[in-house]
Amino acid sequence: MKKSMFRFMFMFVLAVSLMLPSVGRCEHGLPYSSYAPVLMYHDLKPVPLNGFDVTPEAFERQLDWLKSNGYRTLSIDEYIECIDKGAFPEKSVLITFDDGYQGIYDYAVPALTKREMKAVFFIITDAVDTALNGYPYITAKELKEISKNPYVSIGSHSVTHPSDLRLGTYRENLHEFMGSRGFLRRVTGQDCNALAYPCGNYDESVIWAVSEAGYKAAFSVQRRGAMGQDTRWSIPRIYMGLSFCENDDYLFKKYVQEYAQMDEGMFKEQYYWINE
Repeated sequence: MKKSMFRFMFMFVLAVSLMLPSVGRCEHGLPYSSYAPVLMYHDLKPVPLNGFDVTPEAFERQLDWLKSNGYRTLSIDEYIECIDKGAFPEKSVLITFDDGYQGIYDYAVPALTKREMKAVFFIITDAVDTALNGYPYITAKELKEISKNPYVSIGSHSVTHPSDLRLGTYRENLHEFMGSRGFLRRVTGQDCNALAYPCGNYDESVIWAVSEAGYKAAFSVQRRGAMGQDTRWSIPRIYMGLSFCENDDYLFKKYVQEYAQMDEGMFKEQYYWINE
C-alpha cells in the first residue's frame, strides 16, 4: 500500500512538473559575466529634453569608438543564438533602444546603416502612431520600413508599458506580451523573439508569462538575479544617457569594457535630469 501510494505521488508530481511552463524547469544558464555587453538607449535628440536622451552626434561618436576598437554588433537573433550555444564572440555588443521614439527612425537607423552596425528596437505597440509632449513615436509605416533593414531587429516593450509588471496578474502580463508580439508580427511580417521589461521590473510570474508568450529572451535594467530561472530572462543592460556622453564618453567606455566585472549596483539608471 505504501509503495503504491509513493509511486502514485511520484507520478503525480512528475506529471505536474511536465505541465508547467518550460522556463520553470530551466537551469540558471550562462552567468551574467559571460554575456556580451548590452547598451540601452531611449531617444536621440539634437537638443536633449532630459537625461535619457543622447544627441545624434554623441551616438555616432560612440558607434565609431566601438568600431575602431574592434567591437562587433549583434542582431537580436545572433545574441539569442550565442546564449543557446553558451558563448559569445570576443568583443561583441548588443545595442538596444527602448520605447520606439521618432529619433530611432530619423537618426539611429541611418547612423547604424552607414556603419553597417546592428541594433534592436523594443517597441511599445500602443504608442505607435502617437506622441507625447516633445516625444513623438515612430509610425507603423516607418516601423514596417525599418524592419526590412538588415541592420535592424524589432523587439517588444509590451502593449501599454505598465510601470511595474509585478503588480499585474499573470493573465494581464500575458496579454501585454502576446498582444505586442502579435502586433509586431502583423506590421513587420517577422517573428518577435525578445522583450524588454518596462521600467526593468520583473519577478518569477512575469518571467513565466514572457516564456509562455513565445519569447526566447528578455532584458531588464538592473541585475536583480535570475530568480532560479535561466539568465536569458533577466539580461541586464547599461542605461545610456547624457552622463555617459561626458568627458570623452568616459562612462560609456568604462561600462562597455568592464561589463563582465560590473556588480549588481552598477546596473541602474545612470543619468541626470537637465531641469533639476
